[in-house]
Amino acid sequence: MIITLQTFVSDRWFDAAEVSFEQPDAGFLAGATVSYDVDYFAEKGAVEFADERPVTDFRAVSFKYPLSLADKRTPRWPPFLLDLLPQGHARIRLAKALGLPPDSRASDLPLLMRSGGSTIGNVRIKEAAEQEAKRLQGVIRTGLALDDILDRTDLFVEVVDKHAMIASGSSGLQGEWPKVALTLAKDGLYYPDPLVADDEAVEHLIVKLKRGGDIDGLILKTEAVYSQVAARIGLHVYAPSTAGNGTMIIPRFDRYVDERGRTARVGQESMTSAVGVSDFGHIDAHERYVEIVKAYSADPQADVLEYLKRDATNLAMGNPDNHGRNTAMSKYSDGAARLSPLYDFAPMKLADDVIARSTKWRCMQDKGSDYAPDWSRVCDAVSGDGIDGTALAEGLVAFADALEAAPAVAIEEGALAEAVEQATVRCSDVVEALRRAVR
Repeated sequence: MIITLQTFVSDRWFDAAEVSFEQPDAGFLAGATVSYDVDYFAEKGAVEFADERPVTDFRAVSFKYPLSLADKRTPRWPPFLLDLLPQGHARIRLAKALGLPPDSRASDLPLLMRSGGSTIGNVRIKEAAEQEAKRLQGVIRTGLALDDILDRTDLFVEVVDKHAMIASGSSGLQGEWPKVALTLAKDGLYYPDPLVADDEAVEHLIVKLKRGGDIDGLILKTEAVYSQVAARIGLHVYAPSTAGNGTMIIPRFDRYVDERGRTARVGQESMTSAVGVSDFGHIDAHERYVEIVKAYSADPQADVLEYLKRDATNLAMGNPDNHGRNTAMSKYSDGAARLSPLYDFAPMKLADDVIARSTKWRCMQDKGSDYAPDWSRVCDAVSGDGIDGTALAEGLVAFADALEAAPAVAIEEGALAEAVEQATVRCSDVVEALRRAVR
C-alpha cells in the first residue's frame, strides 16, 4: 500500500512524498520506504541540496527525512507517522467504531488513514483528507457557543459524539485523555475542526475532557491553572488554558490566523520522532532530546535553557509524565525551528496511577538521583557545540526565585491549596538545587 504525504507550505498543500508499506497488517512494526516527489524536491529543495545544505525545516516531513531524491527505507514505519497515529482514548474509541481490535498492529494503518486527514502540524495524508471530505459531504454542522464548551452542555456532548467518527480530531488526539479539536468560525460559533474551511477560521482550540472521577477532574482543573503559573514564572506558554466543567480549552499553537487573515500551520515533531524512534512507551535520556534542540533550534542557547527550566518545573510541581511525545519542536514558515511552547504540564503526581519519569538525565545515572539532579553537572553535560554551560547555570539560578513562588501563584490563580501542597512537596528541594547550579 502507498500513501501520499502532503505538506502545508506557502499557503497551500503540496504533494511532498510517498510512503510505501511492506506489510500493512503488521502495522508500524513493518518496514516502509519514504520517497520525495521529484517535482516537490525540485521546487522546494533542489537549490539547497546542490549547495549541500540539507532541508530539514517545515518543507521536510521530518528532521530525519531531509529533502532528497534518494528513497529511504526503515525497518519500521518512519517515526513521524507515529505522531499522527491515534493512541490512548482516541485509539480505543475509533477502533471500536470501525470494528477493529484496538490492541492489534493490523489496526494501525486503518486508524492512521482515518485520523491523518486533519492533523497537528503541517503534514497530512492526502488520501485520508480526500476520504474525510467525502464523509463530510452533506453534513449539516451544529455550532457551539463558548459557554457550551466550558459547561459541557448536552449540546456540546451531542455535537462531539455526532462527529466523533467522521471528522479527524473529533474522537480525540494522541494521549490518554479524551480530546476534541474545535475551530471558531466567522459566525462566532465553534465546530469540529474539519468542518471549518481555512478561509472562515478565526481561532483553533483543543478541548481536553475529564477522563473519569474526581481526581481526574481535579488534575484537569489544576492543569489549566498550571498553564497560567508557567506563563507567570517565565516559561514559554503560547496562551494559558481555561478550565470549565470537566473541560479545558487549550489554544492551539500549531495553527493561527495570520495578519493577512489566512490560516497558517506550524510544523510539529515530537522529540521521540526527532530522535528517530518508531515506538510508543519509549524511555530515553534528556541529553538525547537536548541534542535535537542544539541541532535544529534557531536559538539553541535559549531553548536549551528553557528545556532545563521545564524539567526543574516538572520536578517541583509534581509532573512526572515527561515522555518524548510531551515535548516537541515547532517548524515555522520562515525556516526557523524552535522548542515548542509548553504543553501537557499537569500535576500528574495526584493521579491514582503511579507515573514514573520516562525521560531521565543520563549524567545522573551513577548517582541514582534523576529525581534530584545536580544542575551543575547537567549544565556541563549539555554544554558544547555552541552552548555555554556557565550561562545555563546562571540562568537556572536566576529562575530559582520564580519557581519558588510557583505554588503560591497556583493557589492565587485558583488551584485547590491541598492539591498544590500534595503535588509540590519537593518544590523547596528543587529550588535549592537550582541555586547551587553555579559553583
